[in-house]
Amino acid sequence: MFDRRRNQLNAIAFNTSAPTDVLLRLLHQEAAGAWGAFMARPLPDEVVDAIVVHPERRLRSTFAESFAVSGEQRGRLVDDPHFRVRQVLANAPNPFRSGAPSLPLPVQRRLLDDPEPIVRRDAAFYGNFDDRLIAGLCDHEDAFMRGASCGSWSLLSGSDRERLLHDPDDDVRQRARIAACGADVFWTGVLLESGLDGSSRRYVIRYGAMTAALAEQVAAGVDASDRQALALNTRAPLDVVRKLADDPEHSVRLAVSVRPEFTEAERAAIDFTVGPSDRLDPVEWVRTCEDADVLRDCARSSHTWLRRSAAFAEHLPADAVELLSHDDDYAVRLLLCERQPTVDGEVVLETYLKCQVITKSLLLSHRNFPKAGLAERFADDPDRGKRALAVLDPDVDADVLARLLADDDSSVSSAAAGHPALPPDLLLRACDEPATETSALRNPSLPANVMHERLDALGVPR
Repeated sequence: MFDRRRNQLNAIAFNTSAPTDVLLRLLHQEAAGAWGAFMARPLPDEVVDAIVVHPERRLRSTFAESFAVSGEQRGRLVDDPHFRVRQVLANAPNPFRSGAPSLPLPVQRRLLDDPEPIVRRDAAFYGNFDDRLIAGLCDHEDAFMRGASCGSWSLLSGSDRERLLHDPDDDVRQRARIAACGADVFWTGVLLESGLDGSSRRYVIRYGAMTAALAEQVAAGVDASDRQALALNTRAPLDVVRKLADDPEHSVRLAVSVRPEFTEAERAAIDFTVGPSDRLDPVEWVRTCEDADVLRDCARSSHTWLRRSAAFAEHLPADAVELLSHDDDYAVRLLLCERQPTVDGEVVLETYLKCQVITKSLLLSHRNFPKAGLAERFADDPDRGKRALAVLDPDVDADVLARLLADDDSSVSSAAAGHPALPPDLLLRACDEPATETSALRNPSLPANVMHERLDALGVPR
């Protein structure tokens, strides 16, 4: 019963047509189960006005995490009396595979200067603030903040860098030296000799400038993770990396196989495999590549990892998108549909129908997903997943919706209950059926008076 009540509250909270007076009712303690919605939906200023002065810190903190409102609206919490709310505000929202509006610069400055150390420290490290503001922390009295300034290394002057490289604080010095090692082999050597371990050591090996002697030393080490990081370091001498092509560890050989300097024949000569279900991060030099011809070569490669990485690339040319949309590797096609806005809609649909990962629903929001005509194609399909897609058709007939609303499968009937073209009598009926009420209460065609009546029934004050 408790879960059903919460589901109903959340459905109303997420209804895009919910008027301001409905949203304001949801700020009552009796509707606290719906407060999570205020992290993920736009809100009118009148509702924001009420949230920023709300007595419940939990609601204010939830709003501080919002990724769906403007930075100006969220930034109003910079004056919150409780430091925990300001701490949440200082941390950038992290919605899955999307961004969030930045806080205004004056708000960023105030958070970086907050009287509570935990607030300003979180702002410096996790706030996704303007790089110029972070660089300006290099002379801060708090060593933690000086260390954060190393994240904006490219904006620091030579004298600022020197001070940080020789800072009295051990952690600041290490952060500065890690930032410097990408362009200065001296600091790579210092760091590797200093006893670094774990992710910091791998980072230095992966991104640090390398002499042949340093690279040979890493290549001769017993740690396969070190050797793998070396193989992926495009600054490492190629002659040393080539010797790792016969490494006993598959992960090392695989890393060698994606070196940008290698030909297709050289890659094929290395003993490695990439299986259909292998989860691999995109090869960085491919993902960030802006050269269309290089990306075309990757798209044509026999190396599955390179083709998957090309699917990620922001600058992938149209002919390479077309080529990869017919790739034999399903992961290539899935990544292409997730990352490329120009991929053909029928490819997106086919990929969706075959998809078995939990993020498959994201494909439905692809701009080329062919929603028009889905009712005619799938409304009577024996596959419940396809019948549910029929509801996405913006021109689906009311009689088809009625039939889908009565479908024996709850996923189909629930989808139909959320369609804005559902006849009013059926929509009201769907609000009272356990299998369809959540979708019906989210239906943007739901009258405001029905929302109020449901909140009355749930004990939420007017």
